[in-house]
Amino acid sequence: MFENINMDMSDFDDCLMIDNYQHISPAIMYTAVNIPGPGANLEDFNTQFKKGCDCKTKCTIDVCPCVKKYNINYDEDGKLLESKFNGPVVECNSLCGCAEKGRCGNRIVQFGPRENLIIFDTGELKGFGLKSESEISKGEFICEYAGEIVSLEKAYQRSEVNSDGMNYILILNEYLSEGNVLKTCVDPTVIGNIGRYINHSCQPNSTIIPVRTNNLVPKLCIFALRVIRANEEISFDYGGGDNNSTNLKSDKRKSCSCGSSNCKKVLPYDETIF
Repeated sequence: MFENINMDMSDFDDCLMIDNYQHISPAIMYTAVNIPGPGANLEDFNTQFKKGCDCKTKCTIDVCPCVKKYNINYDEDGKLLESKFNGPVVECNSLCGCAEKGRCGNRIVQFGPRENLIIFDTGELKGFGLKSESEISKGEFICEYAGEIVSLEKAYQRSEVNSDGMNYILILNEYLSEGNVLKTCVDPTVIGNIGRYINHSCQPNSTIIPVRTNNLVPKLCIFALRVIRANEEISFDYGGGDNNSTNLKSDKRKSCSCGSSNCKKVLPYDETIF
């Protein structure tokens, strides 16, 4: 499944990707994709998936080995299928024959975030947020939550230093067989993309789905859970819907200001880094 090739596959993603967004502060560096930070496993970035298909036309389950192996990810309009909201999502990679064709039907997130996203000031309680000038359909890809991939130890250190400020570190937990959990720590605090402006909601309209393209490092991709109206704030559940993430000591929790009818009053909290 893998080949140990010493190359930076983010270069390939950058060739396909169109991301013209910028941060509102010059103190924050923009990166369209995840980059290795302190403690990251460089082998995960440099180990390229093997060639999956030789498709020269659209990749379908009838002809494409990639789609046959991982099943269909998207419908005819490029929207994530209902069955794929629980994963796994693996797109065709840079060694596949369809790479020359580009939009083969099994590549969506590699082309970058949707257009018409706007960073806006939500007010004093939540700070900046993200919305779209145009309506977003259910299952539509919005953007990645990209930044530095760091180790758990480094994530803990950074959260301790910034304990009184805004936390942007997100830990993705992927539950494997035999009770194993694969953790990916993304920190877009000072190096990140437009996804860092999406606020938490206890009743979110989008969710994070891990998508793999070229290597083992998942892209934390944000897809719409329902139709999101034009200029409606985009949100996702920072705890991934885990109720246990709020059941912790009160001195460690921060107030939630999402304003939803089922607000838990506190933000999700991961003991791993706090």
